[in-house]
Amino acid sequence: MLMEGVKIEQLEFVGAGKHGEVYKIDDRRCIKIYKERHYLRLELAALQRGEDAPFFPRVYDWGRDYIIRQYAPGVPLNRYLRGNPFTLDIARQLVEMVETMHRLGFRRADTRLSHVIIDPKGKLWLIDPVNTMRKSPSFPRKLLKGLMRRGVDGEFLEYVEAHYPQTYARWEKYLDRFLETQTR
Repeated sequence: MLMEGVKIEQLEFVGAGKHGEVYKIDDRRCIKIYKERHYLRLELAALQRGEDAPFFPRVYDWGRDYIIRQYAPGVPLNRYLRGNPFTLDIARQLVEMVETMHRLGFRRADTRLSHVIIDPKGKLWLIDPVNTMRKSPSFPRKLLKGLMRRGVDGEFLEYVEAHYPQTYARWEKYLDRFLETQTR
C-alpha cells in the first residue's frame, strides 16, 4: 500500500516506462509509481511548472515514490497517427505545447510523440515530462523525429512557418543540420 486508501493490486494497470508504472485510480485520476525518487522530483517539478498550461495533467498529490495526477484518456500520438490523419489542429496544439514549454523556461521544450496523448475529443496531453528539465537546444528534435517517422514533418513545418514565423525562425538554424543527420 502506497498511501491510505490506494491499493495498487486493485487498480487498472495503464502502462510502464523507463521511470515507473502508471495505474488508473478512477476516470479522472491515475497514480505513477517511480523506480527512483530522482525521476519523481524531475517530473513533479515539470508538472508544477506547467500547472496552468492546458496540456499538462493536474497534480493532486504526491509522496515518497508516487504522484497522483489527472488521468489523460486516449492513445499516444505516435500510435494514433498510424491510422488517423495529421490535422492542422494537431499541428497547432503541438507547436503551442512546445512554445508554452519554451515560455515557461523548460530546459528541453521537446517531447516524444509517445509522450503525447490524444484524447477522444482531439485534445493533446503531455505525459511523462521527466526529461523536459534536462538541457537541450531550443528545437523540438524528438518531436520532429517522430513526425518524420510518420511522414508528416513537412506538413508540420509548413504550418509552423505560416502560423508561427518567429518560432520557425528560431528553429531554422537547427533545421538544416537536423534534416541532414536524418537522411544519412
